Amino acid sequence: SKSLTQAERAHLERVKSVACSVCDAPPPSAAHHIKQGAHFATVALCWACHQGPLMGWHGQRKAWKINKVDELDALNVTLRRLQE
Repeated sequence: SKSLTQAERAHLERVKSVACSVCDAPPPSAAHHIKQGAHFATVALCWACHQGPLMGWHGQRKAWKINKVDELDALNVTLRRLQE
């Protein structure tokens, strides 16, 4: 895969510095890519909401269903928090 640009790397670090966009768990967060390689379309997620087998996006997505959010909703929360 192509190496990250300085701007992409800086953006990913900022995303990781905000709370989870699904459950509001405090940072550090993971930067979940909505589309592989689209580094500016990343969502701040805690481990449970990202990779958790029950709650996570890469699992059964229960947290997502409970909170009635999808990736675009979570991206909107992440972007709003980055502007604060």
